[in-house]
Amino acid sequence: MRPLSYLTIPIAVLVAACEGQPVAPERGVRPQFEATHGEFTTTFNFVDDPADCTANSRVGEVVLFTGQITYVERTTTTSSGNANVSWYFIYDPAVHLVAQTSGTVWMIDATSTHPTGHNNVHGAGSSSENLANEFYTNVNGAHLHLIGNYHLTVDANGNITATRPFVWQCVGG
Repeated sequence: MRPLSYLTIPIAVLVAACEGQPVAPERGVRPQFEATHGEFTTTFNFVDDPADCTANSRVGEVVLFTGQITYVERTTTTSSGNANVSWYFIYDPAVHLVAQTSGTVWMIDATSTHPTGHNNVHGAGSSSENLANEFYTNVNGAHLHLIGNYHLTVDANGNITATRPFVWQCVGG
């Protein structure tokens, strides 16, 4: 007599073993309160948008941002009304800064530059944060790193409990 295998077990035993077990829903049937997902993309064009690098002794002046940035936002909303939003930016390789007084041109390192952010809205309040790290190089090989971030937390009553305003910091040059 050969040993039993899954191929020789009678169907009746399989049916009996499955009685009372949870059954997967039919295709096309979905939970009533499923989370929803969405994505939004748009492009911004900037001309001479200023960043103050006067406090940086190597740069010492305002630099003007010109170029195109693509903004991508992804949102997940739950049935409870909570929303989680994340975003990131894609910089066109032609993005550049021009120093307002000296005329020095700084070209974006689009491969290294990836600003991101998030906004979470929940019953207990919300928080929002944006982290920007932009990397530039000029014709002489000098590197400039623009850092900017902000943070905002709001409690369930609408009171701001933590805040950090968005200010550019210029490092290098």
